[in-house]
Amino acid sequence: MKKSILVPHYFTEVGNFAIEHAYMVGKASKSPIHLIHIVKSKSQIDSATEKLKEIATTFSEGKEVEIICEVRTGNLFKEIYQYGLEIDAYLAVMGTHGVKNIKKAMKVVKKFVKIPFILVQNPVIFGEYDRILIPVDNDKNSRVKVQWVRYINTLFESKVYLLTHNYSDGFKVKQLNNNLKFAKSIFDKNLIDYEIKVLESSKNFSDSLYSYANNVESDLILVMTDKYRKYIKELKKAENLQLYKKIPIMCVNKRTDIIKLGSLG
Repeated sequence: MKKSILVPHYFTEVGNFAIEHAYMVGKASKSPIHLIHIVKSKSQIDSATEKLKEIATTFSEGKEVEIICEVRTGNLFKEIYQYGLEIDAYLAVMGTHGVKNIKKAMKVVKKFVKIPFILVQNPVIFGEYDRILIPVDNDKNSRVKVQWVRYINTLFESKVYLLTHNYSDGFKVKQLNNNLKFAKSIFDKNLIDYEIKVLESSKNFSDSLYSYANNVESDLILVMTDKYRKYIKELKKAENLQLYKKIPIMCVNKRTDIIKLGSLG
């Protein structure tokens, strides 16, 4: 079975945006897209399947894309997770309504330990993820983000922007420097273009992250799942809250292993 892209769809506009983003990645990686919708009772399966296929057909017009539709009953989170395993998904894309449904989105994302989620609220703007922004801290587990950047780069020849801040604690400084050294070694080895920006402190880091994203015209921000809620909840500037709605966020869970996927490994 081919490595697949999973798209949970709740018959919403942002769900259609998720298909757009999945198509962009799938076109580059030659991966089929699997749409899944969960209903409350078996009596709803046929009508929901027809509706989901209609969405897939409309989107597919004039495009070379393989979209498979699946409708199931049961627990929303468990069924999405199970289907992701069955189709051997390596990536998921999901539409979200932002701050107001963070809790629900995170409940889905956290079940997929090995599969990152790209959360979107808007359609594709630039056409590919070629300017990726990564916040970097002293957590060694977050190095998995670098491995995913390496994979995305094989699809889009991306430029990477690393944003971090100074620490006063000597041990944390050492941890941060080790993480930066790891990232630079991976990027240099794979000829990935990158820049590093260091802030004086972590004060207002979330707003600094999005202000920097605006400056470099980032089209994807890659974060650890356990940091996502904090970054978003701490945004204060109105312009950055609006930017949060425009730029997709790729959430990666902490792992002790790395997926062997093409050049990701």
